[in-house]
Amino acid sequence: MFCVSAARLTALASHQPILPPSVSTRVAVMRFLGDGRSRMPNINTINTLITKTGAKGLAGNASVLGKAMFYLKRGNPVGAIAEIDKILPEISDDALKRFAVGIRLRARNDLLDMKESALKVHGGITELEVSDIRAALRDDYKVLEAASPGCWLFELAVAEYRLYEGCAKDAYDSFRLVEKSIQEYILSLKKPSPSQALHGTDNHASLVLAFQLSRARTPNVPKVSSKIVDEAIKCIVEGYSTKEATLAFKKDLGAALTDEEVVELVYIFEAAHIRHHFHDYFPLHEDYRGWGSERANAAKGTLASHSTSSVFLDDKLLASIRTSVPHQAFYAGEDELRLFMSSDHKDLIAELRHTFGSGPKTSLAKSEDAYFDALKAVENSPMSADAAGSAAYPVSQNDICLCLAQQLLYRTRVNIAVALTQLDRLEEAVPILDGVINADEYIYMWRALLARGEANKRFGHIGKSDEDFRQLLQLKRITSADA
Repeated sequence: MFCVSAARLTALASHQPILPPSVSTRVAVMRFLGDGRSRMPNINTINTLITKTGAKGLAGNASVLGKAMFYLKRGNPVGAIAEIDKILPEISDDALKRFAVGIRLRARNDLLDMKESALKVHGGITELEVSDIRAALRDDYKVLEAASPGCWLFELAVAEYRLYEGCAKDAYDSFRLVEKSIQEYILSLKKPSPSQALHGTDNHASLVLAFQLSRARTPNVPKVSSKIVDEAIKCIVEGYSTKEATLAFKKDLGAALTDEEVVELVYIFEAAHIRHHFHDYFPLHEDYRGWGSERANAAKGTLASHSTSSVFLDDKLLASIRTSVPHQAFYAGEDELRLFMSSDHKDLIAELRHTFGSGPKTSLAKSEDAYFDALKAVENSPMSADAAGSAAYPVSQNDICLCLAQQLLYRTRVNIAVALTQLDRLEEAVPILDGVINADEYIYMWRALLARGEANKRFGHIGKSDEDFRQLLQLKRITSADA
């Protein structure tokens, strides 16, 4: 019966108040992943907020940024840039200002991709317009660089843009510094510590409040069969700590807002303080498939565990467990037991078994197998944000950070090799790429194969180059245009 108690305690513990390390480590993971996985702003609520606030003050400024985020996620970079340009001079909050420039930088990057594609079409956009976008992008990188001292994630983004512009020597030097920073970060994660966070992580109220709201508003959550767990989930939003934090957040904004409007602003401020809006290092959709090795798949599994997932347990299975009883009784009433003990028996154990049954040798329940199947499903499921009250949650998030940092280390080394190739230092570039590919762990291995194929081609090793390009072709996704 101890297993039943353990399962019940697990359900209750999962909805305890969150621990501070749970928030800081989750923020670190989200900063790694970028804003490609962040929620889509509710544009109806955003428009209502803009009308109510006149786009003034903290709430008004944040609402306009929410609208720009919506445009960016909807593939309208021009609209996003227009919203940012309209509001940026009025923003006084440092986090919101940095957020605004980050959104505009991403939008200009997307716009640059679109315009460069149009250059290939006769009568398309002119080279001068593309040059203007590049100059504007360069300015945004400088502004964000000044606002993000010591953040190697941003230094990686700047170095990649320098490489894109053809500044191979500057990019190479920057990549080497980033490589060293990532290695130091990985070492720090391997040391025993209650919490690890990236440089610049703060304790803004929106981070805790957004975490609490996310735990209670996670999509795709099935109906809860346990009334106890159902009540625990409700307490997340209705509990004193969440209500107190919500009231404090409203007071800081200085505006009369509905609960729905507050929720929208909480997520906007959370995004601003996570500082993940300048990159998409781990895209969800690419032209090439992820590497399929055992080690790469293990890394994918670790990354996937960041997403909250609910364990599916069939209603019939739960009902059979709930209503099950032992095969036969091995207990009796107190009066019967007293009568038995007062009798004269030569072999108490044998007589006890004969009178009251075979005892613990019987099965736990009619649905014993079903019960243990359910317990196994729960124990093997990824740890979601619902378990943030457990000390195991920040440990699991640190494991994800370690995996993400290792993936970015591979990305940085590929970039180092590309820079060396552009500098005609091919004898240095190829061994670096060999190391990344032989590790057999890089999810975005197509980058390494492409870089090594190009390096070997310039080296004159055509056979090796062709082999890499053949592997690259096998990873390419087939589209309707290719068919």
